[in-house]
Amino acid sequence: MAEPLNDIVQKALAEAAERLQKELQTAQDQAAEEAARSARLAATEALNIAVRRIRQASSITEIGSALLETAGAWAGRVALFVHKGDSLSCWRTLGLEGAPVDFRVALSEAPALAQAIETREAVISLSVRDHLSAPLVDGMRLEPQEKVYLFPLCLRQSVVAILYADGVGAAREMLPAAVEALCGVAELALEALSSRPLPREPEDGRLDLPVARPAPRQAPTDWDKMSAEERDTHLRAQRFARVLLADLQLYRSQEIREGKKARDIYGRLRDEIDKSREVYLRKFGQSAAAGVDYFHLELLHTLAENQDELLGPDYPGPAVAVAVE
Repeated sequence: MAEPLNDIVQKALAEAAERLQKELQTAQDQAAEEAARSARLAATEALNIAVRRIRQASSITEIGSALLETAGAWAGRVALFVHKGDSLSCWRTLGLEGAPVDFRVALSEAPALAQAIETREAVISLSVRDHLSAPLVDGMRLEPQEKVYLFPLCLRQSVVAILYADGVGAAREMLPAAVEALCGVAELALEALSSRPLPREPEDGRLDLPVARPAPRQAPTDWDKMSAEERDTHLRAQRFARVLLADLQLYRSQEIREGKKARDIYGRLRDEIDKSREVYLRKFGQSAAAGVDYFHLELLHTLAENQDELLGPDYPGPAVAVAVE
């Protein structure tokens, strides 16, 4: 017996509605996928532009400014704190109108910042005065229990600054991973900048990091008279010495600390230092950089904090006359 016409029509309409629903869902899925793809591409391009801006900075101040401004796109508010001795001082903020930029934070009163410096790892904290310190909570006008992020900037195993970030007033969700990636790029930019003579910067608004001080002693007095090939050899020698001493600092940190206290670093690490110096001299002892003992300079700077007396009475000194400014 044939189906009634009404049942056939109803069945056809149901099937058409089901097909339409599936097509609509497919179109929505495709649109959502395309929107997500476009968002990923836009985010990737924005991050790529931010990385390029930091890498193209030609001075410490430009690196600091570029880091603040690019990181600000991935957070609500950011601030850069310079680490000197037992305290941190705020250099500049972004996203906080009228914020004071001259306040200091004592590390003894800020366990969260002290942890970031000690571990050289990012730290997440709530805005608790006993954890962040009263000056930081007040200076950044933090609400109770606000989540903040602290990203250390390291140079030669030492924290020279901390980038503060929070999500207050952010136009979109804060992305700590992007901010941390930009800090890593800034570290590489600072490292690259420290391996060549630093440009002179105007005093007003200058970012003064510890990297700025030792650089002049690493440049030979006749740097401008050298050929490009000779300058490249000197830069490679500096970097090689830095790698050798970074390894010592990493794997012999306990002996270095003990040597500093005893004012006899060389006495505690004689074999390691002599072997590393031998490796350095084999590679650069007969090169265009032979007139400057970069190994000695890096040893003095990295292990002895530029204090000759910490190396000890038996330290033989530089292998050559160190002709630096």
